[in-house]
Amino acid sequence: MDESDEQANWQFTPETDKKSVYVGEEFAVNNGVPLPPIEPVSWTASEYVAHEKASSWYFILYAFGLAVTALVYVLTKDIIATVAILAGCISMSVYAARKPSTKKFTVDETGISVDDLHHPYSKFRSFSVVEEGAIDSIWLKPFKRTSPIVVMYFSPEEEKKIIDVVANFLPHEQRELDAVDRFSKKIRF
Repeated sequence: MDESDEQANWQFTPETDKKSVYVGEEFAVNNGVPLPPIEPVSWTASEYVAHEKASSWYFILYAFGLAVTALVYVLTKDIIATVAILAGCISMSVYAARKPSTKKFTVDETGISVDDLHHPYSKFRSFSVVEEGAIDSIWLKPFKRTSPIVVMYFSPEEEKKIIDVVANFLPHEQRELDAVDRFSKKIRF
């Protein structure tokens, strides 16, 4: 038997230049696997949870701000720092008084839309379902560290449909509220 007869007619060559992780439509195109059609899910929700604040809430905020301002001025004699603290206190009260707007959310095969702004799934690293009391939300973690987290609130009836769509394209990551979020929730900001 000849040496050439003993060799196989094919040879394995690993493909190292291709991505090993595919998401969404790219997976179906690159691997030739047709994905079942995914029905888009649309809903409207508040952009954030608004807490009613009594006038005492604002009084405490300004009293605390003035106390910190006075302390900083006495210790440092720095007018710029004291003005910055006062400006921060005023802007915090203006933001706290702001009422949330209603947003229209859509999740589909191409990405996530918030009103007229479309975010493809390729911009996000993962998603988390965060429990914030009676209302849950989905937090989308972007790849860019400087990009803000996209937060989507939804009704409990819509939760399974929304998560089913998003989970087809992004991995789930367990996440709890961090210290700043817990503090904001505690002071009802």
